[in-house]
Amino acid sequence: MDAPIVGGVLAFLGGCAVSLLNYWINLRTLKKRPAALASMSIVREILSIIYLVAAYRLAGVLPWGHVPLLIGAAVGLTVPSIALAGRLAKLNDALSAEAEKTSVKGDETHE
Repeated sequence: MDAPIVGGVLAFLGGCAVSLLNYWINLRTLKKRPAALASMSIVREILSIIYLVAAYRLAGVLPWGHVPLLIGAAVGLTVPSIALAGRLAKLNDALSAEAEKTSVKGDETHE
């Protein structure tokens, strides 16, 4: 189990888990209070930083070293986030279109 690829893959999977948690936070915020989505970015960033710091700290006690763990963690945080951001953007567009349909516009008279 000394192979650095094992550590990198495990760190990648952990990064994917953090990305999914960040996605869930985004999704929940988007559905409940879309205006608060921007203010939740600090929470998502803190979670990502905590994971990267944990990967760095664990590298000292695990047999794989810093490089494979940090690369795996960074890729695990980044790649799923890109795919999940696309899903969130589509959902946001759908919610915006639905809100525009249901909004009541002022009384317009055309003469």
